[in-house]
Amino acid sequence: MRRASLVVAVVVLLTAIVAPVGPALGANDTYVSITGATVTPTSPAPGDLVTVTATLKSLPSGSSTFDIEYIRLTDDSGRVLDYAGQLGSLAPGSEIQVPLTDSFKKAGTYHLRVEAVGHTSNGVSQTVKYPVVVRVRPQAPAVQVVASNPVAGAASPVNVTVANGLDEPIRNVRVSLAGKSIGVDPTERVGATIGAGASTTDSFDVTASGAGTHNLTATVRYTTANGDRQTQESVPVSFASLHDHVQLSTKRVGDGSSLAVTVSDLGNADVRHVSVRGTSANATVTGGDVARVPAGASRTVVLNASGLSGEAPVHVVASYDYGRGTHTGRASTNATVSANPGSIRLTGLDVEHSNGKTHITGSASNVGLAAVNSVVVSVVPAAGVTPAYPGREYFVGTVPKSDFVSFDVYATVDPNATSVPLRVTYLADGAHRTKTVQVPIAATGTRTDPSKSPGSGGGGWLFPAAIGVVVLAAIGGLIYVGWRNRANDE
Repeated sequence: MRRASLVVAVVVLLTAIVAPVGPALGANDTYVSITGATVTPTSPAPGDLVTVTATLKSLPSGSSTFDIEYIRLTDDSGRVLDYAGQLGSLAPGSEIQVPLTDSFKKAGTYHLRVEAVGHTSNGVSQTVKYPVVVRVRPQAPAVQVVASNPVAGAASPVNVTVANGLDEPIRNVRVSLAGKSIGVDPTERVGATIGAGASTTDSFDVTASGAGTHNLTATVRYTTANGDRQTQESVPVSFASLHDHVQLSTKRVGDGSSLAVTVSDLGNADVRHVSVRGTSANATVTGGDVARVPAGASRTVVLNASGLSGEAPVHVVASYDYGRGTHTGRASTNATVSANPGSIRLTGLDVEHSNGKTHITGSASNVGLAAVNSVVVSVVPAAGVTPAYPGREYFVGTVPKSDFVSFDVYATVDPNATSVPLRVTYLADGAHRTKTVQVPIAATGTRTDPSKSPGSGGGGWLFPAAIGVVVLAAIGGLIYVGWRNRANDE
């Protein structure tokens, strides 16, 4: 009896736990659910109005209506974002679509929930829920403003880059740049389309009225499938004080009658309308122009001189504009041009072998019309050739125009060597020049040391003696022929 009573008590307790509170569900029950929720637009941007459309459906298996008290949209913390009430009743097998809206200030992923609350015709309350995920993409397009070493009072380049982070192209893109006490040229640039994931860069010339920090604001207006939009980006830009510094350098080119003039902008602003002119009392010199030299860069023009007779001094002057065009500057330098610059050629080379050494003599001849300086002739070590005492090299010094100076050098030469390389270095037109000449060992004028000829050391008289014998034999032959002819006549 005790065991039977315990079983009955457990059954009663379980029945009390499982049984629902309120009226019992029977044949007049209704079954509702949220079958879906769509998000429009699918990839909203911050600030966009987002619509979540929920579909509430009463299943056909139900036998009573469902009275809708309200449907609401909540975030993951339970905060209500939107609410819709007084929506009527749902008959079995019918459905209703309810739009709920909200906007989001920041990009990110938002986990939301749609809740529908109501009761059946027999008074049973029901709440159904449906999860919704809204992904708000980053604000697009992204805008970047970059100023490279801006200078007050001068046109400084500023680049505005627009990067389209949308999953669709943007059209009718208009980029403008502005700032207080700032001049911008042009004020706006217009583009057609920037594709999804693509970017474009526009350049503006910005002129600040004074040095210091100025705020630049880039505004981008564009069109998407959802209509016209715009975005802005403001950055502080520090402008340095304006100063110019132009330096000129020159170099003779061609045959020496032309002058390459390099204009170097060492200041912090571009120089424009550069005019380079040369003047000389002994020549006529042409000029050259450069439209623009960027700060930190160089440009070169060539000036040609005519009517020369030897060397001629030239005074070179460059005039230019900088800043807004109201500032002008000048730079100058001095140079020389020549119809035929100094040039050294080795002439009159003579090679003599003596005491086991090769002695080379000759002249360092200036075939130009300008003096050369610091002329040095030296023997270059090579295969079978070694510079030798007492003259491995010879300092010639200065050679006037159309003149020469003699030199002599020594080398030790192996039997298999065929030439001796001589290096000539000198200074002409302010530049160091070098040339190498191969001197054949068997050159014209070669003399041989008699003491080193074959048969030396006691047999040096054989060759002259042999020549004497040949001469005496020839004389004897002539006497014999003459005597015989006379005897026949008799």
